[in-house]
Amino acid sequence: MSPGPAPTPHEAAPAGRGARVGALVIAALIVVSLLLYFVGDRLTPSTSQARVQAFVVPVAAEVAGKVLVVHIRNNDEVQPGQPLFDIDPQPYRIALARARADLESVRSSVKGSVAGVEAARASLAVSKASRDMAERDASRLEKLYDEDPGAISVRRLETAQATRDEARSKVHRAQADLSKAQEAAGEAGDENAQLRSAVAAVEKAELDLARTRVVAPARGVVTDLRTDVGQFAQPGAPVMTLIAMHDLWISADLTENNIGHVDPGDPVAIVLDAMPGEVLKGRVRSIGGGVGSGQSTPPGTLPVVQNNKDWLRQAQRIPVAVEFDADMRPRLKAVRIGGQADVLVYTDNHPLMNPLAAFYMRVVSWFSYLY
Repeated sequence: MSPGPAPTPHEAAPAGRGARVGALVIAALIVVSLLLYFVGDRLTPSTSQARVQAFVVPVAAEVAGKVLVVHIRNNDEVQPGQPLFDIDPQPYRIALARARADLESVRSSVKGSVAGVEAARASLAVSKASRDMAERDASRLEKLYDEDPGAISVRRLETAQATRDEARSKVHRAQADLSKAQEAAGEAGDENAQLRSAVAAVEKAELDLARTRVVAPARGVVTDLRTDVGQFAQPGAPVMTLIAMHDLWISADLTENNIGHVDPGDPVAIVLDAMPGEVLKGRVRSIGGGVGSGQSTPPGTLPVVQNNKDWLRQAQRIPVAVEFDADMRPRLKAVRIGGQADVLVYTDNHPLMNPLAAFYMRVVSWFSYLY
C-alpha cells in the first residue's frame, strides 16, 4: 500500500498555530490562577486549620461528703443556679449547731468579762477615794505636827502616813486589776476579737451547709458526668463539665503573612464539617497577639539552636477568633466542641475576589459531604 501524500506547508501551519495558541491559553490560565491565588490569599485569606471552641467549666464540690441526689444527666442544658447534685448535709448541720452554741458561749463570756471590767473600775474608784482621804488626813496631821510637835503623838502621825501609803498601793493594785480585766475582755461590743471569731465560725458553717447543694455556676450543657448517688465527692475534684454552648466561636489559624488586612469585625464565611453543604456567617472577634516559639532555655545554660535545612520556611500561623452572627446561633445545635471548620475572611468589599471566594466556600461546603 503506497503512503498518502505528505501535508503541504499550508496545511501544517494551522495545526502548529493551534498548538501554540492552546499552549498560550494553558499558560495564561496557570498565570491567572496563580495571580488569583496569591491575591486571594491576601484579600480573602482562608484556612482549614480551624476548630469550634467554647468556654469549658469544670464543676466540683466545695465541701466533702456523700452524694445523695443527682439532679441532671449528660447533655442536659442548665441555667445559672440550677441544682446539679446534693451532698449529705447532716454533718454540716451539726457543725452549724455547734458553731452557734460556741457563739452564745462567747457572748456570755464577753458579757462576764465586761462585768468584771466594771467591777474593777468600781474598785479602783473606791481605792482612789480611800487614798484621797488618807492623803488629806496625813497632810493635816503633818502640818499640825510641824506647827506644834506636842499637839499629836508621833505614833498617830506614823499611823496616818502608813494608812496613806497603803491606800496608794491599793490604787496601784486596782489599776493593775482593771488593766488585766480590760485585756481579758478585749474590745467592747461587736469589735471583740473572740466574738468576731465566733461569728466568723458561724458564717463559715452556714456557707459549708449551703455548699452541700452544688449548683450550675453558669449557663451550659452538662457533659462528662462522673458521679452518682453514693459516691464520695472531694472538694476541688471535678465530677462533670459544663460547656457554654451559647457562646461558640471558631479558633482559626491564619498564616502570619495573610492577616495584614484582617481586622476585628470583618465578615467571615464558615463551613463546618458537622453541617455539610451550609455556609454560615460570622465576624472576626479578635486576632491573637502572639504565639509561643517553643521551649525557652533555662537561665545559666547555653542556647539551643535549631538548624532548619528546608529550602522554604513554613509560615507562622496566628490564631484568629471568629464568632458566629446572632442569627446563625439557633442553627448550631449539632455543633460539638473541637469540631473542624473551614474559614474565609472578607477583608473588604472586593468586587472580583469576594464572589470568587464565596463560590470557593460553597464548593468546600459540598465537598464536606465526602470527607
